[in-house]
Amino acid sequence: MTENLRLPWAELPPPATRDGEAPAGALRRPPARRGRRPLSAWPKPAGPVPWQWWHLLVHGPDAAMDAFGAEAAGPGLIPWPFDAERMEEDMFALAIGRNGPARGRAGLSVEGCRILARQFRAAAEARHARLTLLPAGACPLDFHRLVPVPDAILALGATHPDARAWLQRHWGIAEAPRQVTYLPGRKAGRRLARGHRAMVFGFFTRGGNPMPVVRRAEEHYPRLVFGLTERPLT
Repeated sequence: MTENLRLPWAELPPPATRDGEAPAGALRRPPARRGRRPLSAWPKPAGPVPWQWWHLLVHGPDAAMDAFGAEAAGPGLIPWPFDAERMEEDMFALAIGRNGPARGRAGLSVEGCRILARQFRAAAEARHARLTLLPAGACPLDFHRLVPVPDAILALGATHPDARAWLQRHWGIAEAPRQVTYLPGRKAGRRLARGHRAMVFGFFTRGGNPMPVVRRAEEHYPRLVFGLTERPLT
């Protein structure tokens, strides 16, 4: 649940060793922990993945466009299970881990890490409550409506490797697109037949290409024409 979390201490370099001290890697490692691996032991990502800005052009007969618009609109979220208790536990493990703020002479105490985890949980619960209040058609292009995520995949959670692999395979991206909007006034770029119209949607993604969703839409709406293009961010 914390796959998008980037905290200030995550980028801090390791503490420098003093003269005469052995490097940290030379110390004897403690016995391996049993049970669930803490977040501090998870491999770090190579770096932030850049955002991409896309335009999706859809055009075709008015009746088919009406059907597509009604079926594609949704809340714009992937309905992952929300476990506030586990989120607090993960945040505490991240805070008290090897690279967390509990390290160093001026670091947080164990109780301070617990307070931080509780504050993070409260903020996450407030955000989740706001998201549940979104109207059903808040997003004009809901990927979960076009290519639904199976319940078995949802049950795994957003950070599970199998869940992310499913999204990469069927959506081309590992998370829902952001800031999806209908762009009024945009045209198809060519003259359309009478009784036809065009719509252009804009959205951001990170780390992939959402072409699998477009291909599924082409199969489901054979009377419509889809065109996906990446746009410059500047």
